[in-house]
Amino acid sequence: MYKGSVTEEAREVLRAIELIQLGARMPVLEKELTLSRNRLIRLYRELKSASPPKGMLPFSADWYFTWLPNIHASLFYNIFLFLKDEAKCSRLDALTRAYRLYIEHCECAETERVLSFTRAWTLLRFFEGGLLALTRCTVCSGRFVRHARDAMKPATCCICAPPSRAGVTRAMLASRELAQGAADTADSSDTPDTPTSSSKRRGTSPLSEISEAMRDTLAEVKRAVDPKRNAAAGSSGNAAGKPTSHPFLPRSIPV
Repeated sequence: MYKGSVTEEAREVLRAIELIQLGARMPVLEKELTLSRNRLIRLYRELKSASPPKGMLPFSADWYFTWLPNIHASLFYNIFLFLKDEAKCSRLDALTRAYRLYIEHCECAETERVLSFTRAWTLLRFFEGGLLALTRCTVCSGRFVRHARDAMKPATCCICAPPSRAGVTRAMLASRELAQGAADTADSSDTPDTPTSSSKRRGTSPLSEISEAMRDTLAEVKRAVDPKRNAAAGSSGNAAGKPTSHPFLPRSIPV
């Protein structure tokens, strides 16, 4: 049970509300605040209308070394150091204010927010534990996040030397695929109908069209070979109600 003053307890509750709104998880709240776990869970349920998520917090520092997380982590930590050293804010106040400024920067730049509050808090823990350090870029002189054992070696930041596939994210690839699919659909709708496509819609096959053309050609050849006999055979055949035929053409081919 909390045994401090009432005003200090109220401040702790306000800090807990702010941290929960920023996306802090239960281990972060228990580490940074003096309120009991039951009160923190009740606050979380009141604010989020759901139980706090379970699971382990990020424990690997390698995530901060990839190009995009490294840029966002370097931006956040430099803001945090400015608020802590220059503005003389406390550690927790500098953490919350730096993360709010980071969110505003992402919204103004219309970029994806890569660094979650839990990642930002874990970043501070790694710096406090001596696992990470800041290194000055040899090109722009900006300080970026790097492993502590490589902090003294000259290096170039990810902004000055981005990788070959920098900027190609899953969301961008998905948007490109959607745009390509829409363009293909528009092209197919603008293409005029061909005889083959129209025959497919009517239910006839291209082979039947070829056979009809062959019949017409054979009929023309038949009339050209012996027009008089064709005329006589046609008149007699029509009178008798029998189909016409030609001695030079096979009987199996219908005319």
